[in-house]
Amino acid sequence: MFALVIVTYCISFSALIFQGDLKGGLTLGLSALLTGTVITGLVVALTSTLSPAGAGPDTPAVAVMSVLAAAIATHVAATGMGAELVVIHVMMAITLSTLLTGLFLFALGAFRLGVWLRFVPYPVIGGFLAASGWLLVTGGIEVMTGVAPQLSRDSLAAVFAPEHLAQLMLGAVFAVGVFILRRIVNSFLTLPVAFFLLVILVDLVLLGLGFADEMGGRSAWYLGDMGEMQFWVPAQAVLRHDIDWGALAMSATEIGAVCGVTAISVLLDVSSLEVTRQQSADLDKELRSNGVANILAGFAGGAAGNLSLSGSILMQEAGAVSRFSGVAAAGFCAMVLYFGADAARYIPTPLLGGLLSYLGLVVLNAALIRSPAQRSLTEFLLAGAIMIVIVTSGYLLGVFLGIVGACLLFALNYSRIGVVRRHLTRLDFASNVERSPHETNLLKEHGEQIHVLWLSGFIFFGSSNGLFEFIKRTMDTQHNPKVRYLVLDFGAVPGLDSSAVLSLIKLKNYCDEHTACMSFAGLNEQLQRTFTTAGVISDDGPHRAFPDRNEALEWCENMLLSEYESVEATEKTFERWLEGAFGGELDPGRLMSYFDRRSYKEGQIVLKQGGRSNSVDLLATGSVAISITDEQGHRTRLRRMAAQTVIGEMGFFRNAPRAAAVIAEQPSIVYRLTRKSFARMQEQDPKAAAAFYQLIVRVLSDRLEFANREIAALI
Repeated sequence: MFALVIVTYCISFSALIFQGDLKGGLTLGLSALLTGTVITGLVVALTSTLSPAGAGPDTPAVAVMSVLAAAIATHVAATGMGAELVVIHVMMAITLSTLLTGLFLFALGAFRLGVWLRFVPYPVIGGFLAASGWLLVTGGIEVMTGVAPQLSRDSLAAVFAPEHLAQLMLGAVFAVGVFILRRIVNSFLTLPVAFFLLVILVDLVLLGLGFADEMGGRSAWYLGDMGEMQFWVPAQAVLRHDIDWGALAMSATEIGAVCGVTAISVLLDVSSLEVTRQQSADLDKELRSNGVANILAGFAGGAAGNLSLSGSILMQEAGAVSRFSGVAAAGFCAMVLYFGADAARYIPTPLLGGLLSYLGLVVLNAALIRSPAQRSLTEFLLAGAIMIVIVTSGYLLGVFLGIVGACLLFALNYSRIGVVRRHLTRLDFASNVERSPHETNLLKEHGEQIHVLWLSGFIFFGSSNGLFEFIKRTMDTQHNPKVRYLVLDFGAVPGLDSSAVLSLIKLKNYCDEHTACMSFAGLNEQLQRTFTTAGVISDDGPHRAFPDRNEALEWCENMLLSEYESVEATEKTFERWLEGAFGGELDPGRLMSYFDRRSYKEGQIVLKQGGRSNSVDLLATGSVAISITDEQGHRTRLRRMAAQTVIGEMGFFRNAPRAAAVIAEQPSIVYRLTRKSFARMQEQDPKAAAAFYQLIVRVLSDRLEFANREIAALI
């Protein structure tokens, strides 16, 4: 069944390409289409990853071939060549397009670039397909009537002339009727059964009315006597005829369109078959397979073809389960090519034109009505605009419009997403520094002056201005207190364009006017170099760069604390902290009598990673870093502890080895409670031990409360 359908398609496509002044090349074109079908069908059937699979000339690509044929014929005829040479040049153009299509597809597959086809925006694909569908519809009308339809009064009058109405009505009824019937009867057999039944019926009617007589109106209803089948041999044509290669070069755009549309067809057919059969295919292998098939077809004088979605599904519905079905279909087409191609003379031209118009309606429906573009008015209008430009002005301008339109549409949609993925203040998100209660309270009171912004994605002209407007709006909205510090995390930003740099310079100037400081975190080497060159950041200015978000936020916290009356941490302030922690119910001296006072220089290890957890330390002055060292000896700082904080309580009460090291970042004084001293305190002074427990519980509760708030803010 598939073989019969594809042969019928080839006859219709040949009638589409070779009509009017090119009608003398009908048999050459049919032989090329059938030859291409045999070779591509055989190669794809044997190598496809979606077996069983059929192949042949693809509807959109043939529509472009018809445009290519018309363009070549116009160029060559203008030089005064005869009809035979015009046909030779059209066939040579089809051969070149087939070879280049094969090379293009094979290169895509060989270099594993098939995935890039999936990035082609659907409006561009839809516009290309819709233009092909429209060309098929108008081409079908021309096959029915012999008049090329155009948007002019004279052309429309010629199409609807009384002598053409019968053919036009028959073709239109077939195209629209099968299109509607196909929506009702969900079977791929609907088209071939309806077509062949109608061919028999119309032949009988025309025979009874006498219209099938050689002397009576046969040219209006049939292709006429096609004569002996002629086989197209490109190498022989080059040797026998003087080919005007310049005329062929003038149609490079149309030849390139054949390559591009065929590649898109392979992508769509493979993707659709994957969904239909619920199996995955190797797109690169399919591209290589179709590429080799077209290269062989080109050298053998065949027209371009590729994997057929409808043909492969028709094979499956007919019960095919192996590669042999595709090979058998190719063999049947070969038999028709050598023994039965003249059967085309018995198919009424209105039905051939109706078949083309039906295929055009199917393509238009798939490209515009049932496509993903219908979900977006903008994408639908873009696809429609591309179609109109291609139909009226050619593929070159259509490609240009498609690329520009798709880029603008992407930029518009991407800029709506924005680069700010999360936005918090210091009230809900802190650096990895545990500070004294005094400093913690100051940051709670004034934390709204620090804003943290997580950025992601490539920043370009659309999103960079959105970033500037977002920050400007935030600063303009918050008046009391004012925004003083901004942390911009670029850790998930791979790059930006020059317009984005201009927006950041504008942001820097705006922050300077409002005495706000920016800290840039996670800049890669290229971004840091760009920002430095543009004067956005400097080592000693108000806007600086930091390796990560934590260090940037810590710098902002320190800058904010320096603006307020912050008490320097001493042993006396440490004692006052203990007094406040115990609420005056316990003299700190009673508790501290069980602690040992120790001092550490900068860089000294306070607690060793992996060591026994046999003590709890209270940091009186200075600061320490909590860090871990991996098996390769790389040290990573996890957290910094400021004065008046507790160290090592987790391992002590869990009796587990130290999970991390504690290293003094500056001269520090530590009061240490050993396990032995703790046991003695519990025995000798239970009240002091209870107060110590309460201190530990309060510290852990404060940490847990802030961690919960951070988690809630980050969700």
